[in-house]
Amino acid sequence: MDDFIIPACNEDEAIGKLEKVLKTASEYGLEINFKKCHFLKRRIEFLGHVIEDGRVYPSPDKTEAVKNFPKPTTTKQVQSFLGLTGFFRKFIQGYSKIATPLTNLLKNDAKFRFEEEEKQAFLKLKELLCSGPVLRIYDPKCYTELHTDASIEGFGGVLLQKAPDDGCLHPVHYFSRKTAPAQRKYSSYELEVLAIVESLKKFRVYLLGVKFKIVTDCSAFTKTMEKKDLGTRVARWAMLLEEFDYVIEHRPGVRMKHVDALSRRPIMEVSSLGIVSQVRRRQDEDGELLAIKEILKTTSYQDYTMKDDVLYKFVKGRELLVIPSSMQESVIRQAHERGHFAAARTEKDLEQNYFIPGITKKVSDLISNCVPCILTKKKAGKQE
Repeated sequence: MDDFIIPACNEDEAIGKLEKVLKTASEYGLEINFKKCHFLKRRIEFLGHVIEDGRVYPSPDKTEAVKNFPKPTTTKQVQSFLGLTGFFRKFIQGYSKIATPLTNLLKNDAKFRFEEEEKQAFLKLKELLCSGPVLRIYDPKCYTELHTDASIEGFGGVLLQKAPDDGCLHPVHYFSRKTAPAQRKYSSYELEVLAIVESLKKFRVYLLGVKFKIVTDCSAFTKTMEKKDLGTRVARWAMLLEEFDYVIEHRPGVRMKHVDALSRRPIMEVSSLGIVSQVRRRQDEDGELLAIKEILKTTSYQDYTMKDDVLYKFVKGRELLVIPSSMQESVIRQAHERGHFAAARTEKDLEQNYFIPGITKKVSDLISNCVPCILTKKKAGKQE
C-alpha cells in the first residue's frame, strides 16, 4: 500500500482519524515509514496535484514540464504531450475540442503534420495548464448542479457546487469528449441527451445518492422523457437516468456560454484557423473541388479564387469559403443549432461566409428532420 490521504475538516478530527488508521495498521501488521509521512498539513502535493484550503490544482513541477515541452516532431512526441496534459483534462474546459488537431495525428492512417492548426492547439493547451487552473474539492453536503451541452463535434459537462464561503457556484470537474462517427448521425436532441447520460456516468461517484440539478439548453428533454413511446436508444438512456435523484432546468443557450465551450466550435467565423484548415483538407479530398484548384493554378475559372491553397467563390461581391460536400451537413446543422432558427434565417447566416451549392434545399431538408423544432411546432399547434 502506498500514497494515501486522511482528510479532515479540523485538527481534532484529523487526530481522531489518524488514531484509527494507526490502530488498524498495528492490528494487521502493516509497517509505516514515518520518514515519508506528513501530519496535520494544510497544503499537500499528492499524485501530481496540490490540495489546499478546499481547492485542488496541478503541481508546479507538472505545469513546468508542460511549459517546457518542446514542439513535437514525431507522433510519439505528440502522444507523450497528450498523455501529460490529458492527466489534467478535468481542469480544462473543452479539452477534447482543443486537442482535436493533435489527437487526429494519432489515427492509424494519419500522416504527421505540425502546421498552424496543430501548433495553435499545442500552445493553447500549454497556456491553459500553465495559467493556474483551480477546482474546488467535491463536498456531498453542498448544493450541486450539472451543466451539459452537445453539438455534432462533441459533448461535455461541468460539475459545479455552491461554496459555503461565498455562496457562488464553482467548478469541481470538467468533462468533454469528441463524438464518435456513429454519434455524429444523432439528432441534436439525442446529442443533448447523450451529453447528460455520459456526464452522469463520468460523475456517478459524486452524484449517486445525492440530490442535484441538471441544467441543459435542450427544452424538449423533460417532456420527451415523460413520453411512453420512446425510441430504443433514448429508452435505454432513460432507464440509466432513473437511478439518480435530480431535477431538470432548461436554460437557453445564450445563458450557457460557460458550458457551450465544451462542445462547440465557432462555425460562423471564417477567420477560425480550425475550420479553414479542415476545409482545405476536405477540399483536397473532393474530386470536383480539387479539379477546380488545379485549373486555377494556370488560369481563371468562373468566380472561384484561391488563397493559401483554400478555395473561395465570389457571390454578390462577397468572398465565400467553399464548403466541400463531406462537410455541408455538419456546417448547416451547427448553424441551425445556434438557435434553432427557421430555414430562411439559417440560410442567410450561412451565406454571410460560406458557399454551399443548392443551399436552400439542403437547409430545408435538415430542418424538417430537427426533433426539437418538430416538437415545438406540435406544441404550438395544440395551443391554437
